[in-house]
Amino acid sequence: MMSDLIDRRAAIDALGERPMVWMDSDYEIAQRNQYDMDKLAIETVPSAQPEIIRCRECKFLRLTGTVWKCQNRLVMMLCEPNDYCSRAERKEENGKL
Repeated sequence: MMSDLIDRRAAIDALGERPMVWMDSDYEIAQRNQYDMDKLAIETVPSAQPEIIRCRECKFLRLTGTVWKCQNRLVMMLCEPNDYCSRAERKEENGKL
């Protein structure tokens, strides 16, 4: 099943204005609470956009003479530092990924 990618800001805007509470009626307070919960739910949903790791950030990139190569275990191919692929793995910096 394909994920739907939506604009988080547009989804929050689609909720409309935050309801005002004029008379402190249970209905108005419930509306405002529902709005707040809906907005929080939209804000906390993780992004469906994949992280893009450029070749310059990948642990498989090697400079051989004047040619950049991806030396992944599965394939060796020519690439440029601004390229990216589905096999990229971020190189470690200071012992962390």
